[in-house]
Amino acid sequence: MYMLNRKLNKPGFQEEKDVLSQSSRGMCQELDACQREITEVASLVDLSDYLELLYEDIPEKVQGTGMILQLARNPDNLLELGSNESLFLALTRVLRDDWRKSIELSSNIIYIFFCFSTFSDFHGVLIHHKVGSLCMAVVEHEVNRHETLVEDAENKRKGARTTSSGKLEYEKAKKRLQTIEKRQDILLRVSLYLLYNLAELPAIEQKMKNKGIVSYLTRLLSRSNEELIILIVSFLKKLSIYGENKDEMAKEKILKRLLQLIPSKNEVLMNVAIHLLLNLSFDPSLREEMITLGYLPKLVAQLS
Repeated sequence: MYMLNRKLNKPGFQEEKDVLSQSSRGMCQELDACQREITEVASLVDLSDYLELLYEDIPEKVQGTGMILQLARNPDNLLELGSNESLFLALTRVLRDDWRKSIELSSNIIYIFFCFSTFSDFHGVLIHHKVGSLCMAVVEHEVNRHETLVEDAENKRKGARTTSSGKLEYEKAKKRLQTIEKRQDILLRVSLYLLYNLAELPAIEQKMKNKGIVSYLTRLLSRSNEELIILIVSFLKKLSIYGENKDEMAKEKILKRLLQLIPSKNEVLMNVAIHLLLNLSFDPSLREEMITLGYLPKLVAQLS
């Protein structure tokens, strides 16, 4: 197996990668569960056949991207796949045109790109094809979509107090929200993990900041999937070393959102959350807010 060199000379970068490796493994297992109906073993010899499926309807596109994803998850195949311009053009076209039509399709394609993003050598081709911008658009849409569904469910919950039909409507809205949340979790995790990898480049990180990544990450802290939360907090920790990002986090009420995560029985989550709080504490106003919100007793209790 060939291995491509990663740039790990940033302070704490390797530590963050080690923390997130657990999330990546869990992500693979969840994806395997979603693709359990695919029994065919993919082969590089048949890559052209998989590409042809990307010009068919959504079910065929899901099948084709699923087969390509099988190939991309084997690092031995990445060099050959990465030099295939037609592959990248087809995948970016389908993602750009069809990602709103199928979460499974967009998850497959972004996961393929994520496999490349784990190696710095492929960052150039991903940037050239504007994969980061496409992922940002997906994240923005899913964050806004989730907030709309939560608001709708909350409105129906209030209406459920008065009539039996209102209770039924609330149960439907609640079930729909739970179903979509479960499907969103994989898409958001793979999208954010890809963006996290690309943010290794300061110029790309700045572009993400300009497009609202800090706001999206902070608003996602209300999610219930622990592996997704670990990734989000790790990303926020990485971004929080810059004053302008801390200002944006403060604007999005990050400390009130983080409060629900502490204490946590998940040691990995607690570790990254405390490191994020440490970075935020260098800002006087945020440090004062931590005291006001009662962080100190929670953190002291965690030490004991």
